[in-house]
Amino acid sequence: MPHITDASTFLALRDTGLPVLDARSPSEHARGAIPGALNLPVLDDAQREAVGTLYARSGREAAVHLALQLVGPYLSAMLARAQHLCENRHEVLVHCWRGGMRSGSLAWLLESAGYTVHLLEGGYKAYRAHVRAQLARPARVIVLGGMTGTGKTDILHAMADLGCQVVDLEGLANHRGSAFGSIGLGKQPTNEQFEAALYEVWSRLDHGRPIWMEDESSRIGTVAMCDAFFTHIEHGRLVTVELPLEARVARLVAEYAATGETEAMLHGLERIRKRLGDDAWRRCADALRAGDHTTAVRILLRYYDKAYAHHQAQQPREAVRHIVLERDDPATVARRLAADEDSLAG
Repeated sequence: MPHITDASTFLALRDTGLPVLDARSPSEHARGAIPGALNLPVLDDAQREAVGTLYARSGREAAVHLALQLVGPYLSAMLARAQHLCENRHEVLVHCWRGGMRSGSLAWLLESAGYTVHLLEGGYKAYRAHVRAQLARPARVIVLGGMTGTGKTDILHAMADLGCQVVDLEGLANHRGSAFGSIGLGKQPTNEQFEAALYEVWSRLDHGRPIWMEDESSRIGTVAMCDAFFTHIEHGRLVTVELPLEARVARLVAEYAATGETEAMLHGLERIRKRLGDDAWRRCADALRAGDHTTAVRILLRYYDKAYAHHQAQQPREAVRHIVLERDDPATVARRLAADEDSLAG
């Protein structure tokens, strides 16, 4: 009989190096998976739909019979695939969506071949509940705010290099958080993938020490933070950084012009056309087409600075520290904040 484990134990066993086999269909796995899990579908997407439809229409027994008919001819190939994925390790972790028929069937097959199997109680659904619960854990959060172009991400990266605990939300979301935030980056993760990656970081932090994050809205590109986690940003201690306009313009020009993706920038501009206004949109688009990134950034910063001021006006908290900089120097700011993080965290 397989060992039945809760999500916490299951993940602890994964961290020892045991392989994780996800018995769900390929589309389920692609939508979100336990980091490191290897997909070994008991039913493919079409088969899963057929079994689910029969279950709803005729009940469990009929669905089980159909599943056995579909899976039976492929048991040998499935076992061979499992052996390949596990690289000859004979202790393995297995889960499906709810810890039911699919993971149970795969566990039976593996145990028949001599494997020791640990089944995730409640399946991936239980894992998701565990992730959400852990993301809600209390923490001493400090939120770094400031207008667009102040180099907040670089400051946080420099703080991480100094040993501070930093959660890089934009890095995990693979997006910089603005209408132009995807430029030069690849595809964003799904919400499930984002939360799984966030959990991997969050669960390994010392919650008795300060944890730094950037001041973000609840949505970063197409990824939305769950309420359980976003409350840390809403109620964290706020530290703001101010950088002169010229330095912010220079930083953004260097960051975006270097990509050479004018069409992508024009596409991003189109998304905020209504809020920017037709006149500003037209002047900005003309500047981008002419390669005049400095003019384009100046126009955009008027819009983003107003948006940031509105965001600050809605804040239910005052900044515990406001740092005014004369020049763009993330490393120096990082050292100042790192040296004082305990008092800033309260």
